[in-house]
This record gives sequence, C-alpha cells and structure tokens, in this order.
Amino acid sequence: MYINMYDEQEETMTRFVGFVGNHRWDLAITQTKHFYGKSLVINIQSGRSAILDKDDLSEDKVHLLAEQFALSDEEEVQELAEFLLANLPQ
Repeated sequence: MYINMYDEQEETMTRFVGFVGNHRWDLAITQTKHFYGKSLVINIQSGRSAILDKDDLSEDKVHLLAEQFALSDEEEVQELAEFLLANLPQ
C-alpha cells in the first residue's frame, strides 16, 4: 500500500552545461515551480542531485553542497558553488 502525495506535470526549462575549471562538470539545471522556485541541479557524472537556489550557496551553507554532491575536495566545492551562484536564477 502507498499513499500518493503528489502527481503533477509541468513545463520546465532545463539547461545542460559542461565546463572545465580545475575539475570537469557536466550538469543539468532544471527550473521548475514545483520546488518553490528552486532549481533541480543534477551532476550527470555522478547522478547526485540537489534542490538549490542562491541562498543555499552562502558560505555558512556551502558544506551542505559538499554533502549533497559527495564532494570532499574543498576546491571542488568552491568551484561548483561559484558556478552555481553565477548561473542559478534569482
């Protein structure tokens, strides 16, 4: 038995972006209204994802980005956070 909490369809906009800094990144960034205006960010290489907006990337919260994407290298975390700050809506 299961309880259906939601089952919705909506038009979304997805941006696929690959870039290289000190690390290689292949991301899908989906804008949706479903997550209160936050974007669904998927690391295509690892399959890990997070629901984020720019507020989630502040210095006191950037450790959560590392956890969500299983990143242990601080340089890698900063590189991803800087890219997302410049590229997420809001």
